[in-house]
Amino acid sequence: MASDNLTDQIEELVMMQRVDEELGATLDFENVLMLAMDWALRRTGASAGLYATYASDGQGLLPLIALGYPPGTITSSAGQTVVPNLFEDSERTRESHFIANIADRPDYRPIYPKAQSAIVVPIELRGAPLGVICLEGEQPHAFEEADLGFVKRLAGRAAIALDHARLYREAEAQADEMAALYAASNLISSSLERSVALANAAQSMAAVLQVSSVIIAEYKPNQGRLVIAHAYRLPTVRNTFETLPETGDGLDLGQYPSLQAIITSQRSVAVRASDPDISVSLRRWMAEHRFQAMLITPLVVPLTAQTTAAEVLGLVFSIEGRHERRFAFEEIQTAAALGSQIASALRQTILYEEVRELEMLKSEMIRMASHDLRNPLGGVMGYFELLVGSLGAEISERPDRQEYVRHVRNSLGTMRALIEDLLTLEKVDSERKVAWAELDFAQLTRDVFEAQRSGAELKGHSLTLQLDSASSAGPLHVFGSTVQLREAITNLIDNAIKYTPKGGSIQVRLNQKAKRLIFEVQDNGYGISKERQQRLFQRFFRAHEPGTDHISGTGLGLSLVKTVIDRHGGEVWVHSESGIGSTFGFWLPLAALPLETGETAK
Repeated sequence: MASDNLTDQIEELVMMQRVDEELGATLDFENVLMLAMDWALRRTGASAGLYATYASDGQGLLPLIALGYPPGTITSSAGQTVVPNLFEDSERTRESHFIANIADRPDYRPIYPKAQSAIVVPIELRGAPLGVICLEGEQPHAFEEADLGFVKRLAGRAAIALDHARLYREAEAQADEMAALYAASNLISSSLERSVALANAAQSMAAVLQVSSVIIAEYKPNQGRLVIAHAYRLPTVRNTFETLPETGDGLDLGQYPSLQAIITSQRSVAVRASDPDISVSLRRWMAEHRFQAMLITPLVVPLTAQTTAAEVLGLVFSIEGRHERRFAFEEIQTAAALGSQIASALRQTILYEEVRELEMLKSEMIRMASHDLRNPLGGVMGYFELLVGSLGAEISERPDRQEYVRHVRNSLGTMRALIEDLLTLEKVDSERKVAWAELDFAQLTRDVFEAQRSGAELKGHSLTLQLDSASSAGPLHVFGSTVQLREAITNLIDNAIKYTPKGGSIQVRLNQKAKRLIFEVQDNGYGISKERQQRLFQRFFRAHEPGTDHISGTGLGLSLVKTVIDRHGGEVWVHSESGIGSTFGFWLPLAALPLETGETAK
C-alpha cells in the first residue's frame, strides 16, 4: 500500500513538473489545461471534469476545458457557452468541496447527468477568484480525501495558466491596438490634399474606436462657429439610425457652450444622450440626429515648437448610433492621440494650400512678365536702335555718347535675359513628369555643341567635344525632358564661352561610369574663388571676379542647371580656381535598357 502511494506521488510530481514545463514553454494554455485535465481524470478515476471561469454577471460558468461529458450536456447560446453555477449560492464555489454522495447535498447541481460524487475546488490568484475545477464520478464515494489535495494543487497550476492567458490576451490587445494606431497614423498623414486628409482621418478614427460614424468640424474662431468639414459612416455598421449633418453645416458656439468649453479646455469629453448633466442644446442636437453617445476630441496643434501655447483647429465627433456606449478611459486616450495626428495632418494641408497659392501667384506674375514686360521691352529696344541709327554721326563722333549707347544696350540686354531666364525657370518648374521620355543624351550633347560652336569661334576659342567609347559607338539613354536637359547643357557651355578670355580653350566631355552618365565642361577662363563657390547655384547670385565686370548675366543660369539636374535624380558640382579656370559638371542615372538578344538578367 505504501509503495502504491509512493508511486502515485511520484506520478503526480512528474505530471506537475510536465505541466510547469509546458506552461513555461508555450502560450497555448488550452492545450496545457487539456493535458492536466486528462491526467486528472485518469489519476482520480473521475467520469467527467472541467475548468471554468465565472461569467461576468455571476449567473453561470464559462467552461475553458470540459472532458467526459455526453454530447448536449454543455450547450452554447448567444455565441457563448455557459453552464449553471454548481451551487445555488455562487459564492460557495469559492470554497473547496469534497462531496462523497451528491444525494446528501441538495444544494449541489451536477453537470454530468449520472454524477453521484464530486470534487469542487476554486481557482484563485492572489486572493482573487478566477473560476473552479470540478471532477464528477458516476459512483458514490468515487473519490478519496487524497484526491482533494491533488485537485487543490492542480488548481494552483490552473491559476498560473489562467493568469498567463490573461496577460497574453492583454499583450495581444495592446499589440493590435498599436498596429491599428500605426496604420491609422500612416493613413492620416498619407496625403496633403485637404479633402483626402479629412476622409482618411474620419475613416481611421471610426476604425480604431469601432464607432458607427465620425464627424470632423472645423473651428472658425473669428465667427465663433464650427463648420462641418467631413461626415463619415462606417460602411460595415448595421442597425444604426443616426443621420449625419451635411458638409458646410454650422454650429453656433454661442448656442453650444459645452462645445466651446471643450475647445477652451482642449480636453476630450465623452457624452451619452441619457447623461443628466448634458447641456440642453447638445442633447437636442444629439436627439435630432439620433446619436446615442459621442466622444468629442479637440484637434490641437502647438503654435510653435518653442512654446507650450496651442491652437484648436476643430473637433472630431466619434459617434455611436447603435446603443448608449460608455467610452473607456483608454479609448479616450486613444482618440486624443489620433486627434493630435489628425491636427498635424490638417495643419500640413493648410500649409500646403498656402504654398500652392503662392506658387500659383508666382506663376501668374511670371506670365505677366512674359506679356507685360517682354513685349514693351522689345518695342523700347527697337525704337532705341532706330534712334541711334537716325543720330548717326552725332554719336559716332562723340566717344561719350557712344559710351551712353553701350550702357543702354547692355541694360536692355540684361533685362531681356532676365525675363527669358525667369520664363525658362517657370517652364522647368511647371513641366509635368508625365511628359518625360527616354532620350539619347549623347546626341543631345552633339546638337547643343554644334549650336554653340559659332559663339566660341567669335571669341577665338578652341571648343572640343570628347565622348568616351560607349557614347561614341551608340546612344546613352536617360529618362527625362529634352527641353530641360538642353537648357542645362547650353547654360554650362555658354557660361564657359562667356567667362573665358579670347583665345581660350574649352573642352566638353561626356562619359559613362557604371550606371551613371557624367557630363563636364572645362575651361581655362577667369575661374572662381573658393569663398564664392558655395553660393554659385543660388538664384540671382553672380560670382564677380577680377576681369568679369563687363560680362552681362542674371545669376539664374546655374540655378536653372541645378534645378533641372535635381529633378532628374542627378547631382551638379564645380571645381574652380581663380585665374586658372573652372570645371562644371553633373551626373545623371542612365535609363534601364532592354536586354540584348541572348543576354540574361543578373
